[in-house]
Amino acid sequence: MIKFMIDRGADIPVELLKKYDISVLPFTVNLDGKSITAGGDFDADEFYKMVESSENVPTTSQMSPEDMEAMFREIGKENQIIYISISANGSGINNTAHMIADSLKDEGFDITIVNSEMYTMAIGRPVLDAAEMAAAGASKDEVVDYLETTYKRDTAYFVVDDLTFLKKGGRIKATTMAISALLDIKPILMITDGLVEACRKVRGLKKAMASLVGYAEERMENPQENEVIVMDTGAPDKVEIVENLLRERVKPKKITRYKIGPVITSHAGLGLVGIYFKHKKPYTEYEK
Repeated sequence: MIKFMIDRGADIPVELLKKYDISVLPFTVNLDGKSITAGGDFDADEFYKMVESSENVPTTSQMSPEDMEAMFREIGKENQIIYISISANGSGINNTAHMIADSLKDEGFDITIVNSEMYTMAIGRPVLDAAEMAAAGASKDEVVDYLETTYKRDTAYFVVDDLTFLKKGGRIKATTMAISALLDIKPILMITDGLVEACRKVRGLKKAMASLVGYAEERMENPQENEVIVMDTGAPDKVEIVENLLRERVKPKKITRYKIGPVITSHAGLGLVGIYFKHKKPYTEYEK
């Protein structure tokens, strides 16, 4: 039987984790001298309040190799494991998982590690689709091929009020920080090669959100048949604007909102809004 594992950076909500029986490797979030284990049931709204009331930037740390090995052993006793990790460029958890998986091969464990090169529901949405495939009888190889193909094709685009969190976490390119220093210039950010960079810059937040929707308008495959995911870190007003623009300009079959969890919020900050959708062709081809 195929068993899917993710880490807390994938942001799949707890009800969907339960529905598809997906296991979560937790992260530790450190803020104001406190260490909090962020697992599958961590409350996003509560964390937004903690960040808002603090003057410090949260940090995260991955679980210990010993604890990860114990999870792999327990789940892998009777299952083939597919672990889909947060971008290896953003965390060392992928490398740790590879080392543990390699060490368990001689004992007969079947563990496949997939580097998503993505964050939040740009990881999570394909995992849910893959779980549906597996439930319908797809093989492990078919599922892994789907995941790897999807992560190379689709990415997320977003706007954030303050790039300080991304800068301190080392997950944004220095050139993007230079752009943001200009008066009222808002960079449209995207995930590429596992890191965050600016793909466009506009003046003012409203224009930035309109440009964000423009990516879906330009690049989304068959909107009338597909879904746009809208993600945020405590920015309901911006979500409403983006959703209205999507309905007006893109007209997708479905719009689904997901709250970004503590791991990504720790590195992106509050006030972020982003979108994710199925692309007509690999996102890298649009940037040439």
